Amino acid sequence: MTTNSIFRCVAVAGICCSMFVWGCEQKAQSGGVEAKPLAQAPAPVKAPAKEQVKIALKPAVGDLATYKITTQARRATKWQGPVPDKAVFDENFNEERVEMVFTQRIESVDPNGTAVALVTIDGVKCRYSNKSMASVDFDSSRPSDANNPIMKLIGQTYLIRFNPSNNMLAVDNLPPVMMKMKDGTSSGQAGFSFLLPEAIMERHGVMQLPEPGKEMLKAGQKWSRIKTFAFGKMGLKSYEKIYTLKEVPDADGRRIAVIDMNTIPSSEVEPKYRSQQAEINVPKTFDTNDSYTGGGEFDLKAGRIENYHEDLEASWMVALPAKQGDAGEPVVLKMSASRVYSIERVK
Repeated sequence: MTTNSIFRCVAVAGICCSMFVWGCEQKAQSGGVEAKPLAQAPAPVKAPAKEQVKIALKPAVGDLATYKITTQARRATKWQGPVPDKAVFDENFNEERVEMVFTQRIESVDPNGTAVALVTIDGVKCRYSNKSMASVDFDSSRPSDANNPIMKLIGQTYLIRFNPSNNMLAVDNLPPVMMKMKDGTSSGQAGFSFLLPEAIMERHGVMQLPEPGKEMLKAGQKWSRIKTFAFGKMGLKSYEKIYTLKEVPDADGRRIAVIDMNTIPSSEVEPKYRSQQAEINVPKTFDTNDSYTGGGEFDLKAGRIENYHEDLEASWMVALPAKQGDAGEPVVLKMSASRVYSIERVK
């Protein structure tokens, strides 16, 4: 084969290869599968660590805040069937609703954060009804109630002392008008009850924060307290209140801790009730049903409660054993109790 013949063969082969490659590229561009290098898996990203925040009151001398507290309570006892002779429980009901607006000014704070606050009562609304007592319906904003004994509360002051956990430690400087309200009227009795130290401590200290030394928490962490309720002849009910720091969102430039509260029954009783546990001369085999929940918001920067609420619903039912040979209607005792509490900062 001559040199020219060899050259012609190589040129033809080159042209054929070029055409083959061009055809493959066209096929890939018109829908064929194009091989690509395998992508590398992204490096795992670590979730940011949850931030610790301090859930504790931070009072400072001169701090001023106005709150509205609303409480509601209802209790009822009802017999189904013939009421036994000398029944331990009378068929009865009572209910009340109290709304109080007050201004709180911090007077002093010690090195441990324990504060003394001057509380001024700005307004009161209340309604009471009871089978055995005249009803009360009062509103300090109504001109028609200007001469009601409860009106004497408006502008009255007292002192409370509390620590960063919102434990109420003392009540002091109760107004002298308190004794003047013991005038024998239903309204006077209601107004007097608002200023009892136990009522004041309960009113201001329902939301319980972590104990000193345990205030630094992350979202999802919990703390707990024991709460006991007295239900007269029905005795006591105790619960372990379990608070959970749910989240810490930003709200209008403020950092707000959102807190949930749930409960479980507890055999432990608050110390102040241990001496009051009395035997009840009724069957102990009660069917009970309870629901006790709550929650609120806490301003982390200001170190104060923004709002909080609790709702308790409890019921008891017992069927009394029938007397021998008695084929009549069964005797059933039904009791119910509810308590609602809310506090919100209004200014």
